[in-house]
Formats: sequence, C-alpha cells, structure tokens
Amino acid sequence: MAFGKDVANNMGSKAKVLVIDDDPDMLSTTRLFLEARGFQVFTASGPNEGRRQLEAEEPDVVVLDVMMPHSTEGFQWLLSIRQHPDAKLREVPVIMLTSIHETTRMRFHKGDSDETGDYLPAQAFFDKPVDPDELAAKIEALLADKDVG
Repeated sequence: MAFGKDVANNMGSKAKVLVIDDDPDMLSTTRLFLEARGFQVFTASGPNEGRRQLEAEEPDVVVLDVMMPHSTEGFQWLLSIRQHPDAKLREVPVIMLTSIHETTRMRFHKGDSDETGDYLPAQAFFDKPVDPDELAAKIEALLADKDVG
C-alpha cells in the first residue's frame, strides 16, 4: 500500500480523485483518508457540482455516491457522463459507493464488486461504510490498468 506516498497517474503527477457525495461528513472523511494515501482529492456535494469538477479537474478516478437527494441520482449522473462529448471524460473510471440496501431491497454483493457489466458502466461498487484500504487499493488498481491501456 502506498500509504503516505504520492500516488502517480500515468503523467507522473499526483493522481486526481473526484469524490461526489451529498453527505458532508462522508466527503470530509473520504478526502482525508485518500489524501493521506497520496492522492490529490477534489470533492463535490452533488451531481451538478460533480460535473463541473469533472470538467475542470479531469480526474483520473471518480468515487460516486449512488443515493443523493433525488434517490439514485448517482446512477443518472454516471449514465450521463458516459455520453459526455469529451471522450477522455466519458472513460474516467468510476467507483460507486452505496447505502442503497438501507432504503431498498437492492444489494450489490461482494462477488459483484469488480465486474459490473455493460448495463452499469462503473468499475466497482462498495457498500458504505467503505473500508479505506479497500477503496485505496481499488483506485490504485484502476490507475495501474489505465497505465497499461
């Protein structure tokens, strides 16, 4: 684990992570543990701000909450980004964080966390509360995949 070291993207600079969540405590906590692991972190408290941050910062990875003020707004945000006019932004890896199982009967099982399929164009799902080490490891794996590709 690259704890305390800067994690580089394929350009050799600090890897950028955009975290989108409507819970200020979750934003703050996620920012702290990702920055401690060497990432440059940007946050947005909702989908509109998230889109602006995506376009302004061009992050290497997005960490996106599923459940926002308008129900499963994270899904709609992701689907709209996958149709963005900028091909680079369309292909940014997305990790979805969810507490959807608390308000619906839907559940993303651990076995489904790495392979989401074409129907949901995210690279991973994690149930909240998320384990910081698992999240950081998944981000690093996605960055390594981008370096190879």
